[in-house]
Amino acid sequence: MIQFFKKLFGTKKQNNALIDTLKGDHKNLVNIYTKIHKAVEKNNFAQAQSELKNFVHEYNKHILLEDTQLYIALEEKYKDKKQILKTIRSIGKDMNDITRTITFFEKKYKIINNSNKEEFLAELDNIGEVLVKRVEFEEERLYTLL
Repeated sequence: MIQFFKKLFGTKKQNNALIDTLKGDHKNLVNIYTKIHKAVEKNNFAQAQSELKNFVHEYNKHILLEDTQLYIALEEKYKDKKQILKTIRSIGKDMNDITRTITFFEKKYKIINNSNKEEFLAELDNIGEVLVKRVEFEEERLYTLL
């Protein structure tokens, strides 16, 4: 039975590989975010739209990995520590709010052009600020719990 749980929830080596993958996702998302911003600034709206779709796709893959591996492993590790478990679940719910914001943003900007460029960039900057804070939190605090 112990081997089953080790396989399911990972060894330290597997957990480190998961964290490395998640951190790599963060770098990729920042790179795509930067491409979106630069494309809009250069009025290359088709590229910006393409990169936005790519960003949402990569973001959703990242969230799926967190949901199916990270949070499950953390909940198993801290199943007997109610306060830590409550905090972990709260952190996951906060991520759901960010996901809804990104989904709404993508739907709102099916078309990016000169008439909505400034509004788009302002909202993109706000999303960027939230994501930077979240990435810092995850990498400096959350991942250390695993």
